[in-house]
Amino acid sequence: MPDTSDQKSLDSFRSSLDATYEWPCLYPFKFIVPKAHTETVLALFADDPVRAKESSSGRFTAYTMEMQMNSSNEVIAIYQRVTQIPDVISL
Repeated sequence: MPDTSDQKSLDSFRSSLDATYEWPCLYPFKFIVPKAHTETVLALFADDPVRAKESSSGRFTAYTMEMQMNSSNEVIAIYQRVTQIPDVISL
């Protein structure tokens, strides 16, 4: 995921999404989340199935979820909300 504060990066990411996906579609999101922020991230995906895999140290959990998205703008909006949560890594 590109820097969400940089418009050029966002435009490039949007173009890449539009070239790769045919909307609407299931889009896979993947995040690595510190234990302290698990509930905040999961609240964003309350109605969607989530797969979780805890790190060997137990300090982080990798989450994978597929959501029905109607456009690249919807995908970017999700990433922008997640980037507001400290220490979350978007893959």
